[in-house]
Amino acid sequence: MTTKCPYCFATIDADSAAWVCNSGLCEAAEDLVASQFSFEPVYVGPMLQQQRPPDAPRSWSLADGVCCRSCGHPMQEACVNCHRTLPPNWRQTNTVCISMSGARTTGKSLYVAVVVQQLRAWAQQVGTAMMPADENTQQNYKEIYEDPLYAERGLMQMTPSAKTGTSYQREPLIFSLGRVQGVPWHLVIRDVAGEDMENPPQGDQFSFLAHADAIFFMFDPLTVKNVRDRLIDLIPAPGMLGGEPISVLANLLRLTEYRPQSLAIILSKFDAVQALKDVDDADFSPIMSNSGAALFRDPSRLSPQYDQNDGALLSEEVRSLLFRLGAQDIVSSVENSATGQPIPHRFFAVSALGESPEGEELSERGIVPFRCLDPMKWAMSNQGVLPVR
Repeated sequence: MTTKCPYCFATIDADSAAWVCNSGLCEAAEDLVASQFSFEPVYVGPMLQQQRPPDAPRSWSLADGVCCRSCGHPMQEACVNCHRTLPPNWRQTNTVCISMSGARTTGKSLYVAVVVQQLRAWAQQVGTAMMPADENTQQNYKEIYEDPLYAERGLMQMTPSAKTGTSYQREPLIFSLGRVQGVPWHLVIRDVAGEDMENPPQGDQFSFLAHADAIFFMFDPLTVKNVRDRLIDLIPAPGMLGGEPISVLANLLRLTEYRPQSLAIILSKFDAVQALKDVDDADFSPIMSNSGAALFRDPSRLSPQYDQNDGALLSEEVRSLLFRLGAQDIVSSVENSATGQPIPHRFFAVSALGESPEGEELSERGIVPFRCLDPMKWAMSNQGVLPVR
């Protein structure tokens, strides 16, 4: 169990700390370190750092708090790595840091909107409550994710590039999970625009990907032409499609130096793939007609724990399906990476809506999520939030 910065995802070191003056009374200067993690210059007040001395006694500890030497006001603790101000008492919590990734229109934002609702129900199962940990999270989740989908019954707008000044996803979604099995936990979700993953910047702005506890890479099956062709007249025609999934995955692996801590390959919009059961096709009919397969069951909400056996079975079935869909290059990228070392991964299938939307409007049948909790429960079990069964 570790605590990570909710912005750059670097581990908070017990032997070093930084503090910044945010009183507004001191002269601000450009912070070159913070600017490297942003898309424009960052100006902050005075900063102090503390490091455990090499000859420090066992009783040595970081200061509980520091006052600014210029204005005398209390300083706020900041991340030693990226210099962003940390939430209050952040060192006292444990974190699960998730990054969303994938091409445009893969359904990342829809997934976030839906899985947060399901995680709230999960939290009740384990006797706690999942709540926004700051005002940014409360406002952004409600206005960007929740209201467009659940109140207005439509689809949210495409995630803007982080290069634009108004891009909300520069700020992470930070949720308190309360105390799970007696331990305080926070869940941090960072969404990356598909446009930025298709053409990533060259700086440190997305360096958090390499430090994420899990990256959720979403793959839209409708980008595969033979799938789209088989589903003509069975589902509404998709609108704009994103970039090539394999190119986006290659960019992601390069940004993590081919060493992501954990990678979930998620076949999104799985309701569209399930429609293949109605296609008279020798390639897909035998697979999609097997009602006993894990691909067609959703036990994820029956237990608060992560079912390792069910997850392993589902992963193998999705892996086989990716080969059948002609997406074996995605499988090869993680099982035989450029470094020659396999990447820790698991395959998933999810549907945030349960049925394809009609244009910008939801199906009249409403929202019926499928297996959306699986990747989250897998990531949380890997970090020790919940036991595996």
